[in-house]
Amino acid sequence: MLILLFLLYYLYKKDNKLLIMTLTSELQINIEMSNYNQRSGSYSSNYDYLFLDNLLDSSYASSFRSDLKNLKIKTFDGTQCKILYLPKYGSQPAAILARIPSNKIKETTKLILEVHDTTFSSTLAPGNDLLMFDANSDTYSNFFMNYSGLSINNDSTDNGRFLRARFVPSLDGSSPTSLFTTFASGQSLANGRVTVARFKRINGNVNVNDNATYHESTTGSYMMQIDFNLTAYQEDMQYTSLNYDGNKSYCLFNGAETLVMASSYDAYSSGSDDEGDWKQYHLHGRVSTGTSNDSDYLEGFLKNNPTKIYQNNYGEVEIAPEWYATTEFEEWNYVDLKWLLIFPSPIFAANGIPEITVTEKQTKIGIRLYKGEHEYPKAYKGSRLLWDANDETMENTGLYIPDKIKNKDWDWVF
Repeated sequence: MLILLFLLYYLYKKDNKLLIMTLTSELQINIEMSNYNQRSGSYSSNYDYLFLDNLLDSSYASSFRSDLKNLKIKTFDGTQCKILYLPKYGSQPAAILARIPSNKIKETTKLILEVHDTTFSSTLAPGNDLLMFDANSDTYSNFFMNYSGLSINNDSTDNGRFLRARFVPSLDGSSPTSLFTTFASGQSLANGRVTVARFKRINGNVNVNDNATYHESTTGSYMMQIDFNLTAYQEDMQYTSLNYDGNKSYCLFNGAETLVMASSYDAYSSGSDDEGDWKQYHLHGRVSTGTSNDSDYLEGFLKNNPTKIYQNNYGEVEIAPEWYATTEFEEWNYVDLKWLLIFPSPIFAANGIPEITVTEKQTKIGIRLYKGEHEYPKAYKGSRLLWDANDETMENTGLYIPDKIKNKDWDWVF
């Protein structure tokens, strides 16, 4: 008996604590993309990432910990998705970044959300294609071009730190005037990009470019937010615009906010000329206050864009408080950054902003085909798969049994 108890204790402690755990329920995450299109061009990433920032808004949130650390995510075939738990900050809720196999993503993607009675640690860490700066723990000079407007400050909200980036004019262009990364370039355009930035404070005049090159004019998704009250024009007018389409007659970001920006380059043609190899792309861009369509957002598509692009990889990310006269607007001309995430997104970033909901787990019901005791779990019409009894995410493909053959004494039993 003592040996058995010792073995159970060892299993409990192994691998940093949790081999014995209780699954209390299984729910379902539904990700339904709008304006969905199959990609024209290829991509190399085997994974896509999803920033889940609205889980605590669901009707099942009472069974979630406030830090979400009692949740796990897996696909319907049982593949565990690696996840990064991101903590609550002030009024901004906790979130989960999930890494999903790209071959499991469809127009409507369904994932299993496991609810446990214990807590977990993150299984996804920054590195490789997942890039992150965290002001609480990282040295900013390892992640951003240095200039006199950067400073690290103590943060009373979480007893951590935040990075302040102040607009500092540079008349001769010898130094940056804004927050400019040094660790984000080199990721493939074909894989798309999502940038998530959590701010202690962002408002007023701010530009964000997710494909920036210092002293050059490359752009990906580009947001411009302006409050003309804080410029030399001194006019009572505000707007936020996205280069791909649309604008709003107010500042999209005002205070403690999380900015989510997506861009996609889906190649539909390629060639070469005297300047080198080029591609033409279907372009898509989005900037929003969250991942799901219940957030406030701007979004645009440029299908069959004729511009020849010779660049194959993304540049850096620039977050620029601009259009200020620093001697007059020093109480406004900065952003305070808590953390920054950058990751590829070949499918989610290429399509319209999704609707993300949490529901009861759906159980597949329908036709099971037998002959005697042998089950035939799949049905085809020619080469087209009409039914797969074991694929709970498979959409309705129109396999029906006519009434005239039901309830007959056939060798086949439905």
